[in-house]
Amino acid sequence: MRNLPFILGVSFLLALLTWLLLRGIDTNASTYAVTLQTLDEYALAEASLHRDVLQARAGLLRDYDTFTTAVRAMEDAVGRLRSRARAEALDTRPIDRLAEAVVEQEELLERFKTSNALMQNSLSYVGLLSTSPAFLAHDVQLAPATGALAAAILHLARDTSSDALRALQERIDQFARQAPTTGPDAESARAMLAHARLLHEQLPAVDETLKAFIAAASTQALEESRELFSRHRSVVEAGEQRYRLLLYVVALLLLVMLVILGLRLRARAVALRRRAAFEHVIAENSTRLINCSPAETGMRLKQVLGEFSRIVDADRAYVVLDEKPVRVHAWSKDGVTFPPGWPRQALAVAEELGASDGVTIADATALPPGVVKDALTDAGVRAWACLPLIRPGRVQGIMGFDRFRPIRNRISPIPLARLAGDAVANALEREFLERERTKLAMRLERARRMQMIGSLASGIAHNFNNIIGAILGYSEMAEPQITRGTKPAQHIDEIRRAAERGRDLVDNILTFGRRADGRARPVQVRTLLNEAASMLRASLPSDVELVFEEVPAEVAVSGEPAQLQQVILNLCTNAAQATNDAGCIRVAVKQEQVTAFVEMSDGELLLGRYVCLSVSDNGSGIDERVARRMFEPFFTTRVAGTGLGLATVREIVRDHDGAINVQSEPGCGSRFEVWLPAMAADTAAVDELSAVPLGRGETVLIVEGERDRLLRDEEKLAALGYEPVGFELAADALAACRSDSARFDIILVGHASRHQGGLELARALHEVSPLQPVLLAVASAADVSVDVLTDAGISEVLHWPLDNTELAAALDRCLRASARLQP
Repeated sequence: MRNLPFILGVSFLLALLTWLLLRGIDTNASTYAVTLQTLDEYALAEASLHRDVLQARAGLLRDYDTFTTAVRAMEDAVGRLRSRARAEALDTRPIDRLAEAVVEQEELLERFKTSNALMQNSLSYVGLLSTSPAFLAHDVQLAPATGALAAAILHLARDTSSDALRALQERIDQFARQAPTTGPDAESARAMLAHARLLHEQLPAVDETLKAFIAAASTQALEESRELFSRHRSVVEAGEQRYRLLLYVVALLLLVMLVILGLRLRARAVALRRRAAFEHVIAENSTRLINCSPAETGMRLKQVLGEFSRIVDADRAYVVLDEKPVRVHAWSKDGVTFPPGWPRQALAVAEELGASDGVTIADATALPPGVVKDALTDAGVRAWACLPLIRPGRVQGIMGFDRFRPIRNRISPIPLARLAGDAVANALEREFLERERTKLAMRLERARRMQMIGSLASGIAHNFNNIIGAILGYSEMAEPQITRGTKPAQHIDEIRRAAERGRDLVDNILTFGRRADGRARPVQVRTLLNEAASMLRASLPSDVELVFEEVPAEVAVSGEPAQLQQVILNLCTNAAQATNDAGCIRVAVKQEQVTAFVEMSDGELLLGRYVCLSVSDNGSGIDERVARRMFEPFFTTRVAGTGLGLATVREIVRDHDGAINVQSEPGCGSRFEVWLPAMAADTAAVDELSAVPLGRGETVLIVEGERDRLLRDEEKLAALGYEPVGFELAADALAACRSDSARFDIILVGHASRHQGGLELARALHEVSPLQPVLLAVASAADVSVDVLTDAGISEVLHWPLDNTELAAALDRCLRASARLQP
């Protein structure tokens, strides 16, 4: 379609050429020849008429029919000339004057014919009498007078001057004196005298008519008519000459257009051949890129760039990927090098130009002064082509071509390079996916090892839970019986705190060993930091300065508040230990939009909006050896450490689709950044802590497989204002529900029983007594999924060992919900 204007122009010129050819043909030549013939016919007819008139005057022509034929020929010629003049839209006045001359000559001719007939008759009579012997024999004296008279008449016939007229008059008078009045010749004499006198009158008149007739010839009118048609012929010939000249000009223009069209078609054909060759190279090199392994992609890509550069006649070619750090694949001709900073700076040039579909600069020296021109000039580039390589979330970069000479009358390489860019981007994407697959395989292998470690840790933690539960239970029951402030009370308080630290350790082990998707909800980061600050200031040494920067209320993330708070506590505790319990810890939060793929110390960030929580300290820092292993479970550099703090942080951050970045140098402190996906602030909310609610004597059925634990739990329930009814055996509990289910207000199932698992027992009790809420105590909420708990009819899940505050709140919620359902 690019050649459509040229094709239309050629078609128009062909039509114009045809029209000019028709207008340039001499169609008036035959008409003009006929006109000239008509004028010649008129002139010939007029000349013939004058000849016949002169002959008639001389007495040589007695028949006047030729006069009529000549006049008719003249009239017919005038009529044809008038029709032609009207047909050509010419001035008819010369033709009209010619017609008037014909009419005038015709009138004079009629007069001449009458006078000439009388004159010729008289001349004949005079000649007859003057030569008649009979007339002259009777009178010898009359003969001389008659001869003189005849001579005078003959002279007058040749010359009608006044002298000839006087001479004839004298001879007439002389003849009259001598003519007999009587006798046989008197009548002839009188006739002779009458004819002489008639000739004396008619000969001058005839000559005058003849002169007028000759003078009335249409020579001037005929020349004017001839000039009229000649001028018209000249005008027509001039017009035809102009059309022929235009015809020549249009023919030349058509030739130029055809040459231009041919050159364009040739250039198009050359471009198509180049494109076909380039596509062949792209297909061949795409196959090479597809067949090569990810480890060989860099080497193969350099060869591919060389092939592409030879097609587009470039001196240097490169692929620059916007990663951290920036990755470059480059090719250049032999003896050609890249200046410092180039082609990495090409990324900034491409962003400055902002060309999403690619850009071509034919001559860098023609650019206006600015960053782009300076960068290209410093790199020694005269012509530059750049094509973006974009694969959402994976490949971000450019492919560029450098030339040391400007592009002159050449096709831009961008349309050809776009196909090459797709092939290169696909190869890089495949390499990226292959790297991701390798990372996922490594993570899967690590997860399998962690699963084995977690299973071992969970088994040990469950056994420790039984011991810690007994210590916490007896400590809580003993505290109300001892006076506050005494030594025994202080000892029991230390025992309880030690048991709680042991329980926290068991929670860390269970959290690390058996991860599962918790119930995530919107959480305001500011609320998390406020709660963590109060807990940290109470637990950290007084020499540790804890600084929390102001956090906007709109900053929020999605997750489990307890797990996110554990991340903050673990990072701050780790920072305090790095400062040897005497330093400064700074906690800051910011929101940031990530526009490109970022790889961090642990994990990576895709495109999106994130919340960055950073914990900085001025401690001794982390060396490279420790940095490689600091997230490994049970790895620690402290004698009293467990090695689960940072490992737990990493697992929680991964479960929340986040990443961790660590910046540290020995002797310069450390900075831990936790990046979590951000969410809208108007959906964030945090649970409010409330006072411990007490019961009002409601009956609680409790099932616990071990008697000691059952007794401790019954005492806890009694202390909270409930009436406990305990069973060690599941069968006894089921029988009690079947006999009188309305006896119990709520059912609490311990984390284990002798003959039946807690989940199965809870399901059976709910089927027997569906109106009573069922609570299940488990060592870890990760043991069962939410769908399984809902299917079993369990209303609440409690953490075992039972905590008085958590237990009281769960019982109160279940009783309130049950009361709302009562009719």
